[in-house]
Amino acid sequence: MSSVVEIMKRAAQISILCRVSGNVNADMTIGQRILLKKMQNAEGEVKPFVSARAIKHCIREELRKRGYEIDPFQVAVVNRKPRSFDSGDPAKFVDNDLFGFMVAKEKEELASRRQAPVAISYLKSLRNVPVNAELGLRAPRKPEDPPLPFEVEVAEFIGRVDCIIYDYIGVYEGTEKIGNKQATRGERFIDENERRRRLHDFLEIFLTPSYVLPRRSNSLNVPEYLAGLVALSESGPKPVHQYLSYRLDGGALTLDDGLLAMLQERFEKWRGVRIFFIKYPEISLDSKLLENFKKNNRSEEKLIIKPEEAVEEITNFILGG
Repeated sequence: MSSVVEIMKRAAQISILCRVSGNVNADMTIGQRILLKKMQNAEGEVKPFVSARAIKHCIREELRKRGYEIDPFQVAVVNRKPRSFDSGDPAKFVDNDLFGFMVAKEKEELASRRQAPVAISYLKSLRNVPVNAELGLRAPRKPEDPPLPFEVEVAEFIGRVDCIIYDYIGVYEGTEKIGNKQATRGERFIDENERRRRLHDFLEIFLTPSYVLPRRSNSLNVPEYLAGLVALSESGPKPVHQYLSYRLDGGALTLDDGLLAMLQERFEKWRGVRIFFIKYPEISLDSKLLENFKKNNRSEEKLIIKPEEAVEEITNFILGG
């Protein structure tokens, strides 16, 4: 089998609807208040979020527990100032492979870089959310000393995190360097079993989910997954992420069927694309809408599957199986 393969044709797109509570991935501290990361849109709505960097940090820690080597970063002195750099070794470090890197120590140096084959978005609230302040006290060790008050901004929100997975896991893009030599585009740097293991383990961590969000020293934060949407495309990404949202129906949380109906209309015109949903606690879809999605998928393929089944489906699609 040739060690050079064609890359960047197949893509798996994943959107996850989830609930997050507390002060996750905190922002700066002003005075005695620990702020919550949040955005404000043009309409003045406040939308808390968890950064993509924080989510990838948590996934790295879970990969480390599974025995993978994680990039420790390199430190060098540039213009008398210490700077940290990616190691730029995707064969050795799983996160350099999955999440990409850039190494350029000097200004005029041609960077060794890798565009991430696994791209992850912010986990951002889909609605305007009130932010509250929780009062806390740091109790001193000595009983005679007064306690020190502080505040922590907290919120509970339902947000969406999106992910795109390309098919060049374990394969050079051609922008990386091996020593002082440019890598060959499409050349494998790990064998097929290791490519499959890396993707399979990432998907298990991300889709189960089995990662813990930051600030666990103060409180345990595990995202509560509600529903997932997956699109498998033979010809690169399609505009699917914005169609996964929710609505309240008599106090009950359901998927936004109106948005999904719009997706289904676009889906009818695509070729080489399969769409399915991941079932978490409960997924509610209009029966007619289900039938329309089934017509575009092959009849033998399930439309709603378990997270464990989704791991296998996506792995087999991206890497063959």
